[in-house]
Amino acid sequence: MNSLLINIAVFGVGGVVLNVALQGLLLVLLGRNPRPGPRVALGAAAALVLVALPALAAVELLADTPNAGFASAFVSALCVALLVFGSNLAVSALTARASRDVADAPRPRLVSTYLGGLAACLLIGLLASALALLAT
Repeated sequence: MNSLLINIAVFGVGGVVLNVALQGLLLVLLGRNPRPGPRVALGAAAALVLVALPALAAVELLADTPNAGFASAFVSALCVALLVFGSNLAVSALTARASRDVADAPRPRLVSTYLGGLAACLLIGLLASALALLAT
C-alpha cells in the first residue's frame, strides 16, 4: 500500500508539474504567435503526458511491488490520470480566460466535460494497467 501511494504521489505530482509547465508555455505562445503549429505541438505533448505517466506508474508499481496485481496497477494509473486531467482542466480554464482569441468561443458544458474526462481517465487506467501487466 505504501508503494502505491508513493507511486501516485510521485507520478501524479510530476504529471501536474509537467502539465502546468506546458499550459504556461501555451499561454505565452497565445500572445506572441498566431500560427497554430506550436499550439498543436504543446497539445500533443500534454496528451502524451496524460497517457505516458499513468502507464509508467503502473509499470513501476508492478516492477517494484511483488504482490501487486491488476487492481493496484489500475488504481495507480487511474489516480495519476485523474491528477493530470484535473490540472489540465484547471489551468486550461485560466488559459482560455487569459486568451483574447477564445473569448467569443462557446463554452463547453461542465458536466459533459467532467464525465468525458472521467471516462477517458478510466480508459487510460485500464489500458495502462493492461500494458503494464504485459510488460512485466
